[in-house]
Amino acid sequence: MTKRCLLETLNLTKEYKNQKAVDNLNISVYEGDVYGFLGPNGAGKSTTIKSILGLIKPTSGEVFINGYNAASERDKAISRIGAMVEAPCFYGDLSGYTNLLMMANLHDVPKKRVDEVLEMVGMTSAKNKDVSKYSLGMKQRLGIARAFLNNPNIVILDEPTNGLDPQGIKEIRELIQNLSQKYKVTFMISSHILSEIEMVCNRIGIIKKGKLKVQGYIDELLDTNEEIIEIHTREKEKTVRLINGINIKCKIDNYEYGVRVKIKKGNFQNINKILVDNDVNIENISCKENSLEDYFLNIMEGERNYA
Repeated sequence: MTKRCLLETLNLTKEYKNQKAVDNLNISVYEGDVYGFLGPNGAGKSTTIKSILGLIKPTSGEVFINGYNAASERDKAISRIGAMVEAPCFYGDLSGYTNLLMMANLHDVPKKRVDEVLEMVGMTSAKNKDVSKYSLGMKQRLGIARAFLNNPNIVILDEPTNGLDPQGIKEIRELIQNLSQKYKVTFMISSHILSEIEMVCNRIGIIKKGKLKVQGYIDELLDTNEEIIEIHTREKEKTVRLINGINIKCKIDNYEYGVRVKIKKGNFQNINKILVDNDVNIENISCKENSLEDYFLNIMEGERNYA
């Protein structure tokens, strides 16, 4: 069954003084996706999001939201999209409830919806507290609640865990997972915390210097025929020489505690045996499969997976 595309950019481009912040970008977010939008600082993530939402005008290209052209059919296009762009701003001397009520009144949203979205993000007990007394995590939750006021079917979150401690990051991750599953909402999430993206997202798009480098399902992108072996040893030169001697294509890097080897799957036992047989003093050896972080760094370095 083909999924419906809820958000699509076609050759989206944004130039500033002849410099392309976004360069012919084609991304697609399908119904049910939790889509991770990744790239280093300055890659064009925020510019793309602002262009999608109409906060800035693209130089060229098109944006379609729920099948509507965001330029020529703007009201229809934005009617069921919610967003939290950068750090959410509120009136600190007003309660969370009042802040949302003001926004609801501005957009003709029924008053009862305010209580609904506060319950959705777990903020009912704090709704009458002044926002100035909220923690950063509570402000992020309130920002997500605001994004849900118009009952959207797609929500864009720009760095929703930025500045949060590990517990706060975990809570926002679990909130996104719950909202996606319980309310069947599609998400597009911009973030630089790759481990979180890998846990919460099913599809990703990676951009570099405004250009799309890769897009696809995480499971498929990481389904490579390779493993990463980390060897904690002080005998780095001897270890590298022995591994190079097995005549199997691999990539070997030094790291703080020893040697890291990227090699085809199924070679862990073989390498371990060779090192032991040659009396290499191994303090620890471990094997892991390719992670999103490894994949992302390879893309940024312009490398290709050999497997």
